[in-house]
Amino acid sequence: MKISRVKSPPNKETFKIKPIKRLLERYVGDGKGWVDPFAGNNSPAEFTNDLNPNTKAKQHIKSVEFCKKLAGSYCGVLFDPPYSPRQIKECYEGVGLKPSMKDTQNCLLYSETKKAIINKIKVGGYAITFGWNSNGFGKRMGFEIIEILLVSHSAAHNDTICVVERKVQTSLFRSEVEE
Repeated sequence: MKISRVKSPPNKETFKIKPIKRLLERYVGDGKGWVDPFAGNNSPAEFTNDLNPNTKAKQHIKSVEFCKKLAGSYCGVLFDPPYSPRQIKECYEGVGLKPSMKDTQNCLLYSETKKAIINKIKVGGYAITFGWNSNGFGKRMGFEIIEILLVSHSAAHNDTICVVERKVQTSLFRSEVEE
């Protein structure tokens, strides 16, 4: 596993941060066959979704619904959700939705979205996760970590932690689609 740490100014648009942009260029390339359920405006993925209808994403529904609707198999997933319950609340309120307690329990948002997409990623494909922790998708979901990039943003900002994982086996979880 490769682990590296770099410094770069923060940007609310994660994929505009230079070292993160370079990481995506290495793994995602032109984005063909990639999925991004929290796309915003700068995702290289071919299949994009963002709750906010004022973004460039192709769809604008909740991330779990988006992943459940996808048919076929994919090269990888970019997973850059809101990083905290406060950010989740701000995203929902920003589009006129009132978040429930279930919505702001970010572990539920993350796990439900991951479970809805994991069995649609090809073995050998990737999950690239961004956030304030290095949890990623994990072994139980059939992934192994191949690279971690820590991006330090300066004194008062949390680092952005980028986890690149390769799918090595079928998930040990049943996906929401199979139920």
